[in-house]
Amino acid sequence: MAIFRQLSLGTKAALAAGTIFVSMIISRSYLAQSLELRAWRWLFRLQLALFANSLMLLGSLYIWRSTVGNLSHSPAAESACFQLWKMAVVAFLALAHSSFFTMLFLVAEEPYLFSLAAYSCLGAYIIMVFFLCTLSGMEQAYQLLAWRAGRAVGSLDKTRKLALRPALAVVVTAVLSVIGLLNAAQPPAVKTVEVPTHQLPASMDNLKIVLLSDIHLGPTVGRTKMEMFVRMVNRLGPDVTVIVGDLCDSEASILRTAVAPLGQLRSRLGTYFVTGNHEYYTSDVSNWFALLESLNVRPLHNENVKISATRAKPGGVEGDDWICLAGVDDIEADILHYSGHGMDLEKALGGCSPDHTTILLAHQPLAAKRALQARPDINLILSGHTHAGQIFPLNVAAYLLNPFFAGLYQVAQTTFVYNASQRTFEIDYSHNRFLKDGQPFRYISGSIHYFRVPRMYWKDRLVKMKMAGLNAIQMYVAWNFHEPQPGQYLFTGDHDVEHFIQLAHKLGLLVILRPGPYICAEWDMGGLPAWLLEKKSIVLRSSDPDYLASVDKWLRVLLPKMKPLLYQNGGPIISVQVENEYGSYSACDYTYLRFLQNRFRSYLGEKVLLFTTDGAHERFLKCGTLQGLYATVDFGAGTNITNAFLIQRKTEPKGPLVNSEFYTGWLDHWGQPHSVVSTKAVASSLQDMLARGANVNLYMFMGGTNFAYWNGANTPYQAQPTSYDYDAPLSEAGDLTEKYFALRDVIKKFEKVPEGPIPPSTPKFAYGKVTLKKLKTVQEALNILCPFGPIKSIYPLTFVQVKQYFGFVLYRTTLPQNYSSPTPLSSPSNGVHDRAYVSVNGVLQGVLERNTVSTLNITGKAGDTLDLLVENMGRVNYGNAINDFKGLISNLTLNSSILINWEIFPLDTENAVRSSLEAWNGRDGGCRDKACAHGSSNLTAPAFYVANFSIPKGIPDLPRDTFIQFPGWTKGQVWINGFNLGRYWPARGPQVTLFVPQHILLTAGPNTVIVLELERAPCRDSGPGQCMVEFVDKPVISGAQTTNRLNADRN
Repeated sequence: MAIFRQLSLGTKAALAAGTIFVSMIISRSYLAQSLELRAWRWLFRLQLALFANSLMLLGSLYIWRSTVGNLSHSPAAESACFQLWKMAVVAFLALAHSSFFTMLFLVAEEPYLFSLAAYSCLGAYIIMVFFLCTLSGMEQAYQLLAWRAGRAVGSLDKTRKLALRPALAVVVTAVLSVIGLLNAAQPPAVKTVEVPTHQLPASMDNLKIVLLSDIHLGPTVGRTKMEMFVRMVNRLGPDVTVIVGDLCDSEASILRTAVAPLGQLRSRLGTYFVTGNHEYYTSDVSNWFALLESLNVRPLHNENVKISATRAKPGGVEGDDWICLAGVDDIEADILHYSGHGMDLEKALGGCSPDHTTILLAHQPLAAKRALQARPDINLILSGHTHAGQIFPLNVAAYLLNPFFAGLYQVAQTTFVYNASQRTFEIDYSHNRFLKDGQPFRYISGSIHYFRVPRMYWKDRLVKMKMAGLNAIQMYVAWNFHEPQPGQYLFTGDHDVEHFIQLAHKLGLLVILRPGPYICAEWDMGGLPAWLLEKKSIVLRSSDPDYLASVDKWLRVLLPKMKPLLYQNGGPIISVQVENEYGSYSACDYTYLRFLQNRFRSYLGEKVLLFTTDGAHERFLKCGTLQGLYATVDFGAGTNITNAFLIQRKTEPKGPLVNSEFYTGWLDHWGQPHSVVSTKAVASSLQDMLARGANVNLYMFMGGTNFAYWNGANTPYQAQPTSYDYDAPLSEAGDLTEKYFALRDVIKKFEKVPEGPIPPSTPKFAYGKVTLKKLKTVQEALNILCPFGPIKSIYPLTFVQVKQYFGFVLYRTTLPQNYSSPTPLSSPSNGVHDRAYVSVNGVLQGVLERNTVSTLNITGKAGDTLDLLVENMGRVNYGNAINDFKGLISNLTLNSSILINWEIFPLDTENAVRSSLEAWNGRDGGCRDKACAHGSSNLTAPAFYVANFSIPKGIPDLPRDTFIQFPGWTKGQVWINGFNLGRYWPARGPQVTLFVPQHILLTAGPNTVIVLELERAPCRDSGPGQCMVEFVDKPVISGAQTTNRLNADRN
């Protein structure tokens, strides 16, 4: 006893641990066969807890000495702060030690807060011990190297050095622990792995098996999480679900309600379970078997079932199209001499024929190795146990001790082992490629914009993209589409970006996310919300505090929605772009890029792959990227591919070659020819890039439509039309094109293309001509269009100043004197953004147009009403002019005198069309007074026109998509059943027809068409049938182009 008292506390703890360990061996080897099972189980669990705590006591002494003991003789040792610090360390160590005992005494349907805190402290304890040991080892190694080199070892002041060690330990432990806790709080990762299985019956091709592993119901996992697991599995729609052990950490009687959600699993061919080591440590396995069977979960206790395409049966199934699914007890049962249990491979595989696919469930990779040594004809083994290295630094031990650590292993030509693993997507710089789950990967993706495609067509377009051989899609997120007003967020219906991404995932497509905040995309203001311009001095796409504050708010909403959809979290998003082509913007503000990089990391985590995209020129890459963001380039067909990728190599000497925007076509502008890029050129360039091993995104693969007012513009000001067809492989209406099949043929040379039929082009229908009648002019409808009346101002206000972001604003003043002869109404500073329809007393005089028509001659009397209906034609989306203010952005002059005292009417066309204007249908559409008078034979006052039409009866599969054209009409906006189709402008071209998706058409009642014609309608002094629109079954987006100037005959 005297000798024992003289031993250090650490030595005593080691002796205690050794003694308990020996008693555990005795329990495992002998007492298991003689003691009653329940008594033995409690004894063994108690021994396990005592043994772990004895070992932990050594680590606790080390932590205490490093963080408290070494400081006890410092001047600060008597301070109140130091006393609090000692208490905190004691509490931390006590909680960590208590974790193993919670398994014995604190298990219920939901975890106790104390248990969660105890296991959190246990994780932090492991990290701190490892860090302190590593730090000490590094210090010893440094001193040894210095001694061998004959150098004096410098040292810090002793007090500072003693204080530095615990400070570093606490900081490192806290950071890693928080990361671990945040990771643990995320939904479990869903990883999709394709296994080429030998002799799988054709009727069972693409068999989907969902593998669950190491759930550990008990002190830290309860019913709520189990319900989440079940929902996730059911969403995957498995044929078979397998649970490969370590389901529980306590008795079935205690966890009965926690495990009950397993009864809601929906697997077509059944759910199966095999034991893990924890079932034998902590529970009576027979009770768990009975409980699981009551929940329709079949335990495979050294047995197998034969599964066909339609059923599963223990004794066998009819016919020869079946596979054998076998399960073995965990090898821990052999080590513990657990009565009635143990790994019996011969029994488990009895009846499994080498001529049929055999799948074995075995919890531990060591059991998988043993099984393959005995039966090399097994085709696939599914395991768990290692947690894929979930806990650092225990992952190192797990990797060293297990023959199969995580992921898919091919051990023979027809034999695979899969061990539950974490999903990863990363760059292999040494081999210039991407790695997906550790395997070489190359993406061939296509761009599609969910905000340009109606939700009902998302699946159709995505399936067509997959059938073309694409393995990923690339997509922007348009900020202004989701936050039209500050703090007003839209994420349902056509705005449900999460559903779009989940749909891509369900179809087996990966996702390359480009959330901006600026996206370009030929979208209004490049996706930035117009309300940002309410602060007139704001500097967009920079580190301007006002801009960053708004961006931060938006990212705080968007990115948490994206995080569960990241690849490493079980979703399809493999990479995320930061900003967009920032090198093409003049700001070159690295502070701004760093801000975005930090925010993306903060909300998405450190593992996500962040990248940038810029044009293939050195000057673009100079300002477009940062260290930590992988730089990619973009270019189109006909570009010198070698030179383009050399530009990328100057910034990224190592890593995969990536063309993030390989242009399959190009954008259009009003008044210019429809852009066409030859199929041959696109296919040739694609083949060249793929032959080089490059990753390629085809921009666009599916263009879509700029519905409503969403189109963008370029400088010098050129607005883009409603169609965003882009000459893409899938047309605006989602139709298959010659380019689609040519690119598919190229992709087939490099990657496997899915088998099966390609969804056909959607059928179209020509509903024919529909006659319209006039409702009211804009001036007549002001009380409906602007129910709250005008805003009064001495000088004109812009759209954002009156909180009107799209559409139209009417500016009204009176003529200050008589103008009997034509007098110039001018915008000397090019201040009309973008078109102003000028009328005097309701008579249209002409049009002022940005950059082209800045002066218009008018006549009138003093006091006459001068109206300018100003149209926002779409904000600039590219370059330095994106802060594109709309309306009258400077004063107007009449005969060189500034016009003042304006009434400004923001027009709410959307609500008016959806409500009041539709109610006019059936009323007399005749005009009254001067409001409908005509200033010339060429012009009519801006006015609304309406018609009804019905879907024909007796024709199957109606309604179908269609196209609307406007013979004789000039320019305006069109709505069908309140849905804003967009702008028409056949007088300027090239677009003549507008795409009408079937989902906006009604079969049960009449369909209402409302047209707002701004310049010239064919309805006055025309013969019967001329005031009409026509629905046709073929688009015209490459019609004649003009630069019609309706003012010519008046000036």
